[in-house]
Amino acid sequence: MEHVRELLLGVKRVFQGPIIVVPGNHDIYVLQDERDRGLNSLIKLSMFNSLVRDLGCVALMLEPYVLNDVGFVGSIGWYDYTYAPDYLGLKIEDFRKKEYGFSVWMDKFFAKFPFSDEEFTFILVNRLEEDIRKIYDKVNVIVAVFHHVPFRKMVKYKLKPGWDYFSTFMGSEAFGYLLTRFKDKVKLALHGHAHEGSRRCVKIKGIKVCNCANPIPITVEV
Repeated sequence: MEHVRELLLGVKRVFQGPIIVVPGNHDIYVLQDERDRGLNSLIKLSMFNSLVRDLGCVALMLEPYVLNDVGFVGSIGWYDYTYAPDYLGLKIEDFRKKEYGFSVWMDKFFAKFPFSDEEFTFILVNRLEEDIRKIYDKVNVIVAVFHHVPFRKMVKYKLKPGWDYFSTFMGSEAFGYLLTRFKDKVKLALHGHAHEGSRRCVKIKGIKVCNCANPIPITVEV
């Protein structure tokens, strides 16, 4: 967690406005020595969000944030295999292995939850809906912030099995479906994670969706 502390303190030194934060999948990785001490990814997620809050930043997974008439909600996001490409002809168990040929999705080794990926996604979607409803009547516009990709349209498939297999772990259609239910106020969704084809914005079902998976900051109008 020390890298998170250093990064946020560095940002605070040069930026005086609200710093709004959601974690990524690497932020909740647990090493073997941590597992030996009883830690898992759910505990690491809690530690991350607590650290963000303790540093005076906004941990969106703990509570939504309202600035004037704009509300912010957010989540790490996750995957439930709804982005799996059908043409591979694989079963859900094949994706749960998180390996294809000689390549492995590193969540297999380091993302350790006391439940399945599908259950984690379900929990996160329900929590995000609660946050949206919490601020819905207080704002005119809602911005949703994710690490994982909330809309399948933002995932880049190449019709190359070795690439497209791992596109399965970009996110879940459940998050996009939730946002479209509130699209009268959800006007912008930001995400990272999908580094290929980053720094692009498209309109999806009336919502502006931007891939921010790039170290160079971008400015996005709501």
